[in-house]
Amino acid sequence: MSKKQTPESFWKRVRKGSTKNCWPWLGSCTSGGYGDLSWHGHVVQAHRVAYWLTHGGIELLTGFREGTAATGSEFVLHRCDNRSCCNPDHLFLGTMQVNNLDAYAKGRNKQPQGAAHANAKLTSEEAMLIRSKYASGQYTQEALAAGYGVSQRVVSLIVRGESYR
Repeated sequence: MSKKQTPESFWKRVRKGSTKNCWPWLGSCTSGGYGDLSWHGHVVQAHRVAYWLTHGGIELLTGFREGTAATGSEFVLHRCDNRSCCNPDHLFLGTMQVNNLDAYAKGRNKQPQGAAHANAKLTSEEAMLIRSKYASGQYTQEALAAGYGVSQRVVSLIVRGESYR
């Protein structure tokens, strides 16, 4: 191990504090906010090295160069949701599925709703018109759907306030 790549040299690049607080990586970061470094000739994420130095049990250099995906249960996830955090108490192992579920639970990776959705066929104003026309009792959902070029289900979601809130 070269002098630059020792556990001591790694931890010098982390601002340690209380185990309750995040320990940010002080070195370079990816555009996504993850700390990264060269470790024995491979670019790896800093939080992975922190986990590996503290707990072991993961393949540190396999499949984790930027732009590649982890496989199996080799994701190192953040309880704190701070991508630059290297506090081992904030890190845990998980699969891609656990990572995705964690992201949804923390409010990331949500699909845009209503007119903001990439496949939206209506504007917010059109949705408001559909609501008011249906509320007047003069239009059925089927008639509104045909008039706006959407399905009856879309109209139903709009009038119930489940879409285009």
